[in-house]
Amino acid sequence: MKMFLFLMLSFNIVFAEEIYASFNVEASKQSKLALESIGIVSQIPIQIGQKVKKGDLLLALDQTSEKIALENAKNSYDLALAQYKNTKSKMKKINSVQDVIDKQSYEDMKTQFNAANLNLTKAKINIDYYKNILEKKELRAPYDGIIANKFIQIGEGVGGVAQPLVEIFSYPQSKLVLSFDEKYKDKVRVGDEFIYKIDQSDNQIKGKISLIYPSIEVKTRKIYAEVEASELTPGLFGEGKIITKD
Repeated sequence: MKMFLFLMLSFNIVFAEEIYASFNVEASKQSKLALESIGIVSQIPIQIGQKVKKGDLLLALDQTSEKIALENAKNSYDLALAQYKNTKSKMKKINSVQDVIDKQSYEDMKTQFNAANLNLTKAKINIDYYKNILEKKELRAPYDGIIANKFIQIGEGVGGVAQPLVEIFSYPQSKLVLSFDEKYKDKVRVGDEFIYKIDQSDNQIKGKISLIYPSIEVKTRKIYAEVEASELTPGLFGEGKIITKD
């Protein structure tokens, strides 16, 4: 049994191949963010180069009128709720004496109760509506990252989704974009191990190929692939070797 395992290991070593590849570090995600709302910028609580967490506020438009409308909607909800509770109580009482009152009185009370219920539902919808408008006046980070650029200042106007406002790239999640000779196009596979070093460092890092680009670069005759990485600054470069499985 030991001899069999030794022979299998030797077989893998003989048929594995090391393929040289250079790489650049890029962000896993990079986005130019916009708002679908229009208005005047009132807040930009971030700076270029600042690290942010998913959900952090990046920019906000003036929300004065929307906040007033939301307060009015909440007041309307309180009134609708009080009316609903009142009619619900009356409806409960009239249900207990339904057999001894005239049908018209019962139907009138039922109509009032249904109307109060509809008004309460409408009031809830109005609150959600204005909350949604307020949310659309705020730009928040879609993922953990670093602010790469700002394209607007406080006091300037925003015209809608066609206007990029903030650029962000993901961090600490990043990726290595590998390039290797086209002659290895049929040997490299997704899942192959990649052993590499960053710049002049002697520390070796291991990763696995997660994506191979489907075409060959015409000018360089290179094939490109990706390896997932973490806590590497975009713009770094290095080299390494792909360990093929056969």
